[in-house]
Amino acid sequence: MKLNNLRMLSMAPAALASVFVANAVLAQDASNLAQINQYANEGAAMGQVTSVSQLRDVQPTDWAFQALQSLVERYGCIAGYPDGTYRGNRAMTRYEFAAGLNACLDRVNELIASATADLVTQEDLAVLQRLQEEFQAELATLRGRVDALEARTAELEANQFSTTTKLQGQAIFDLGSVFSGDIGGNDVEDEVTLGGRVRLRLKTSFTGKDELRTRLQAGNITSYANRGTFEGADATYDTNTSNNFELDELYYRFPLGPGKAYIGTIGVDLDNVVPTTVSYTTNYAFLEQFQHNPAIYEQDQGAGFGYSLPLGDKFNVTAAYVAAPSSSAVSGVNGGVGGASNVGNDNGLTGGSNSAAVQLTFTPTKNLVAALSYVRTYDPDGSDNTGVRKGTNLARRPFLKNADSVGQRSATTGNHIGVSAGAKLGTKLNVSGWAGFSTVEEVRGNGNADIFNWAVNLGFPDLFREGNYGGFSIGALPYVTDGDNLGATNNNQDEDMPLAAQVFYSLKLSDNVSVQPQLFFISNPNGNDSNDSIWAGSLKTTFSF
Repeated sequence: MKLNNLRMLSMAPAALASVFVANAVLAQDASNLAQINQYANEGAAMGQVTSVSQLRDVQPTDWAFQALQSLVERYGCIAGYPDGTYRGNRAMTRYEFAAGLNACLDRVNELIASATADLVTQEDLAVLQRLQEEFQAELATLRGRVDALEARTAELEANQFSTTTKLQGQAIFDLGSVFSGDIGGNDVEDEVTLGGRVRLRLKTSFTGKDELRTRLQAGNITSYANRGTFEGADATYDTNTSNNFELDELYYRFPLGPGKAYIGTIGVDLDNVVPTTVSYTTNYAFLEQFQHNPAIYEQDQGAGFGYSLPLGDKFNVTAAYVAAPSSSAVSGVNGGVGGASNVGNDNGLTGGSNSAAVQLTFTPTKNLVAALSYVRTYDPDGSDNTGVRKGTNLARRPFLKNADSVGQRSATTGNHIGVSAGAKLGTKLNVSGWAGFSTVEEVRGNGNADIFNWAVNLGFPDLFREGNYGGFSIGALPYVTDGDNLGATNNNQDEDMPLAAQVFYSLKLSDNVSVQPQLFFISNPNGNDSNDSIWAGSLKTTFSF
């Protein structure tokens, strides 16, 4: 008996399985792998049954039917599918029949391998050999097809970027201008500018439950805050690297116990770890103030770590710590690459600017979320900042002029409390908002300041057309409501509340392209009603891939 031939036939289901696997991996390459799709679709969701008599398309008078029935009864083999048919075109039907026959071949091989070959009769081996010969032509044809497809599959898999890494890209073109306003009697820079930003993000998973995130970016979009306005007038996508690519973000998150842990070395934000409750993402918001609570989430970037722990189905508590070099607080540049190189050297994890946060998030339903947040910030001696990175100049630097005899400013600490909530009211309206209160003080000296901000956001999914998104926001930028011994002003507070608003409408041109006209307005800019209101607008085009 030619047992080698029997073993060759026993490989048929494995070959068929490889076709199914190839179809799952390469489903997007339909033009090159149409046959894989055909085999996978025809064989999907088919389970096996234990009675040959259920196979309606094989007549009981057929020799093959009777032979299989005998083998099934003798060796407990299985054959056929739940509805009792072979399905598909003729070639596939005969291949399925051969695969069913292979169940008996597997059983026979098991008996031979376990030294119980005497249980297999010579008559049964002869029947198996005859069945193999009757299906020889069809099996040879299908094996040729499978071999060709497996070769093509191997080629495509070898040329894939990575089996565990996903590349995402985004390019933004921004045509915009600050076309009205003045600060301290100086008109804003009202030139129309055209800039761009590109981000490449690599998401790598080693276990399917973890993620290593690496982000590169380059851009030349001039900050709206640097066009004669003030620091509270940043756009969410302001990026100016002189068109040089920089490593902007590097962190890893992974399951740890009942929760999830985070650790990163470059560009870590608190909102990488601590969840926000805004009703639309940063892909839509124009003014950075309305991206999320700036007193809570807009701290210096750098290296950091955190942990998120679910407390039942409705609560989650998150803690995070981010350390940035003191130079970032002086220059206003985020931690980024410089942060990573400095953290652990001159400043360490505690010597420079740092933020420690804890947040309790409550999600009673899938359409409602609320959060209570606390952040403790520290800025070292010589720092310009106080822990509020966005807002009026006084809110950002209330102790700027409080220098000692050698010109050194005191370190500062800040305590920031935020409450926020977001809700989906049906399918056409999202609502979110927050309020934030901060108290900051000098470590050496007796200066202190109270800072407040708030916002309300409305989002309109599928506005006018499916896939489009409209939004409106209004709120107060962080400003000083009260203070003592502030060297920058005699009033120890901002004179007026800087009220800001934005409106935008994102038009989805395709799955990968959107165009968004947008406008923002700031009344009492920099906390002073003697400054003319600021108006700015842009046309943002986003390409995602």
